[in-house]
Amino acid sequence: MTKKLVLAVSTAAVFSILAGCTAYDRAASYVKEPVVSDVKVGMTKQQVRAIAGPPSTSATLIHAQGTCDTYAVAPRDGKAQTYFVSYNDTGHVMNKGYQSCSEYDSQPK
Repeated sequence: MTKKLVLAVSTAAVFSILAGCTAYDRAASYVKEPVVSDVKVGMTKQQVRAIAGPPSTSATLIHAQGTCDTYAVAPRDGKAQTYFVSYNDTGHVMNKGYQSCSEYDSQPK
């Protein structure tokens, strides 16, 4: 009986480790997007566009200050994934993250 228990626990541990590797690899792929990995707060809009290319959409923010670009990045769980980069009135990055400009503007952080 103890050999069966040890085998069951060992098998569960192996599957847990493999599942963790898969989740890690999936998460790492999002960070490889240039707009995610290389864009830093304080960069100019020209620097961002040189790294990430043209955005999917651009908008003037209403509740937050400045302007904002939304980029389409690697899908997550089969759903489109968006990443925003917001700029202050001098055209420098002030915030960025995984949501659209409209979502960010409705609840700026």
